[in-house]
Amino acid sequence: MNLLNAPEQGIMYALYRDRVVYEPYKREQLEDNENLMKDLLELHLFDDTKEYRFIRKRKGDVEVCIDDSTVSHDDSYTEQIYTLADNAEMLDETSKKTLIEVVNYIIYDENDLMTIPNYRLKEVKA
Repeated sequence: MNLLNAPEQGIMYALYRDRVVYEPYKREQLEDNENLMKDLLELHLFDDTKEYRFIRKRKGDVEVCIDDSTVSHDDSYTEQIYTLADNAEMLDETSKKTLIEVVNYIIYDENDLMTIPNYRLKEVKA
């Protein structure tokens, strides 16, 4: 895993065999962390312009860095997603929430059929 491709700081979304970690990060903190790789299945490190993605698969690991310049696309569609604090059960006015966006990259074929070949997570700064 080459963390030098990850944004300097942003949001970490990591899926492990026994837990999910969703929190702000700084890259220098991750480089010293031996527990980062233990039981890791999927890792997303992203800020408002770029996402670093590491996915562990049976046939080998996938490591990719995604931003608007690295993905060939005709158009994009952005969805907004609110995430809740650890102890919140539902989205209401009193719950602490964070907004992230999912940027879907769109291509059209010769018959104008739309396909979404890739996406990236995007941090929304308040």
